[in-house]
Amino acid sequence: MKVTVNKYCILSLGIFFSMNTFAQKDTSGKGGIDIVSSFKPVLRQTAKINFSASPAPVDTTKARLNYEIPTQNLLFAYQPGTLKPLALQIDSAGKFDNSSYIKAGFGSLRTPFVQAGISFGDGKTAGLNIYAKHVASEGKREFQKFSNTQVRLNGYFKSGNNLEWNAGIGMRQDRTYKYGFEPESLVFPMDSIKQNFQTISGRLSFRNINKTEFGLTYAPEVKIDVFNDNLKNSESNTVVNLPLEKSIGKVFAINLG
Repeated sequence: MKVTVNKYCILSLGIFFSMNTFAQKDTSGKGGIDIVSSFKPVLRQTAKINFSASPAPVDTTKARLNYEIPTQNLLFAYQPGTLKPLALQIDSAGKFDNSSYIKAGFGSLRTPFVQAGISFGDGKTAGLNIYAKHVASEGKREFQKFSNTQVRLNGYFKSGNNLEWNAGIGMRQDRTYKYGFEPESLVFPMDSIKQNFQTISGRLSFRNINKTEFGLTYAPEVKIDVFNDNLKNSESNTVVNLPLEKSIGKVFAINLG
């Protein structure tokens, strides 16, 4: 009976203390985590290449190189000849022939082409050259056309007093029309559509064939050009050229004009 009473007493005390423990626990607060210690990872030191290593010592010893060049004797069985350059003589025995030509053709858009050149004279004391050229074209539209005509004469003459005269005269004519106006039913007088430009030029000069006793060479020249159109506009200009050259010895010369 005593053993049974003791067991009940011990059981009653255990229940009492357990209830007392649950009664004292504070359940009003929030839960949390207690950190005992923080984890700090650490990498192990690795071996690195040393880029600032000291360079290898420089070899300052000079190697001695010996060369042996055998003696070469050149023996020629002949003696070279001397060179004596000679001035080329002008061949004056050739016969001068007057040359003439003529060209003719026809292209698209009704484009005729004619060009000619005629020569006269003996090639020594007198000569005359005649040049002529004509080209024109006409398109499909009304007044879409143009023409160009050129004629030029050049001549020379040697007088007995050491002079050579040169002269030339020429003419150029350009003819065009204004086209492409709209509407095409408009009618304009021909003098308002046609454009005609004409240029007449002349040239006269002379020069001394041989130098004077003072070593002078001269060749004065005069050029005159006259321009006009179908609207009675005109313009002219004159150019005078006076070249003069003084020779000093056979090598040097001074241009004085």
